[in-house]
Amino acid sequence: MGALVFVYDPNETSRNYAADVLTKLGTEVTAVSSAAEATALLEEATPDLLLLAGNRAGIEICQYVQGFTGIRAPIVALLDANQSIEPTLKEMDADGYLRQPATAAALETTLSLAERLRALRRQRDESEHALLELRGKLELQKSTTDPSQLFHHFDSIKDLLALEVRRAKRYGYPLSLMMIGIDAVEQLGEKEAGELKRKVTAGLAIAVAKAVRVIDLPIHYADDRIMVFLPHTDLEGAAEVGRRIRRRIKRITYRRGEETTNMTASVGLTGIGSGDKVTFSRLIRNATAALRAAQLKGGDRLVERAPTDDEDE
Repeated sequence: MGALVFVYDPNETSRNYAADVLTKLGTEVTAVSSAAEATALLEEATPDLLLLAGNRAGIEICQYVQGFTGIRAPIVALLDANQSIEPTLKEMDADGYLRQPATAAALETTLSLAERLRALRRQRDESEHALLELRGKLELQKSTTDPSQLFHHFDSIKDLLALEVRRAKRYGYPLSLMMIGIDAVEQLGEKEAGELKRKVTAGLAIAVAKAVRVIDLPIHYADDRIMVFLPHTDLEGAAEVGRRIRRRIKRITYRRGEETTNMTASVGLTGIGSGDKVTFSRLIRNATAALRAAQLKGGDRLVERAPTDDEDE
């Protein structure tokens, strides 16, 4: 059986035409002419697509569906020829619209787009569930985080991160990886560097934690490097997070004798988008290479490295 399409349209001619076209396209159609009939049927129906007239009754049906049912199907508003688009779509919270009278081609395209939208929503839900699962597992591993309790240890979660990268490639959502290095450490002697590390670790953890978002994962990767894992984030969004981190790190100061110095950091950034085949290990290498490039350019900057496809995992 094909998809179930629910049609509310008080106009008998256009309602029957839409029902006939959709039936020929292999869908099961429920077509009604009144709001009372619509709400009664929608109490138990689970449609895959709703086509609703953009009148007051159609708006009320939308509000009923969104507020009192578990239906999450795409909603398409059926608008008259001269009806305003934006106000109606906003009030209905609809996903799209069709001008009446809708053509057979327009109905077929709408059916196809609705199917794609449902698939994307399922993928999003699965990804969000996986992320919540990942965060839940990380909460159970708090005993393995560093003393500041704000960074996770890389060895403890690397398998979970690799799994999230595979999910991103499977479902085609963006993901970014950031590597942060403190510039000042390499300029200090061994004793000074040790003292600096102890002094600024807590401040660094707080700076990074305040700059990242709730979905981002700050990770203690090495003594002088912090990794930030950014799911559902493209390079542009990740770069903004990186700039916030650099600004916050600059607020950290330390003393060398009588001199007070502001700490600076270099940031290497890489990521994957839809269709990329980059593995987790390649992401780490790309981010590390970008960090090194930033340091070679004098530090205190962010460098991006484009994805490089490979198949080494």
